[in-house]
Amino acid sequence: MLRTPDGVVEKVAIEERFIDCAPYVSRSGATFNGCMVERKGELIAVRGLYKIFNEPLYRFSSRGKITRDLSRLQDLIMKFIREFGTNGALVYYDNYMLHIYDSFRKAVMLEDTPAFEQGHLFIYRLRLPIDLSGEQKTEQEAIYNHKIVFSSSVSVKYDALDGLYLSPGYGFLIQKSDDEPIKISSPNHGEAEVSLPAGQWLFLHAPPRKSVD
Repeated sequence: MLRTPDGVVEKVAIEERFIDCAPYVSRSGATFNGCMVERKGELIAVRGLYKIFNEPLYRFSSRGKITRDLSRLQDLIMKFIREFGTNGALVYYDNYMLHIYDSFRKAVMLEDTPAFEQGHLFIYRLRLPIDLSGEQKTEQEAIYNHKIVFSSSVSVKYDALDGLYLSPGYGFLIQKSDDEPIKISSPNHGEAEVSLPAGQWLFLHAPPRKSVD
């Protein structure tokens, strides 16, 4: 997870198995999802991004809603944990299924300084290289009202289908093969020439909201 200079915590996963433990409860309370961890006989609600090392130890699903009552579901989860001895497990739940994991780790919070920022667009150097040799190439990209033009084509990884997960923002990962500068322009911030050496760079923008550019 990455805290950007504007205070937004971005969940970032690249080619890893993970669970986004963002909780949700509808206004009626009848529809919900989230994660819990069992600790000393109690279920503790957890948030954030969790890296998963194995497939679920147990899966349970139903074609219809298991229950519309979250407290009732918690009771069912604890009975399951006691019956099968899955102490310390991470449980992902929604109205229709339970996934119980016994090998996991919460993603660490990073406080990295962007190499460049323009409005709510931030560029970070990737510290752990990813193989982008098979990805598509591009010479320009756009994030909201920011236009990015590269001096030559770069390999790019876009979204979860490519193995890149970003939430709640939007962005992409590139492999740059030269040391030539790039150009970034925005109606709100003008044009900038940015020196980015060869390597891999993460472009990240906060989620859209009023006055965000």
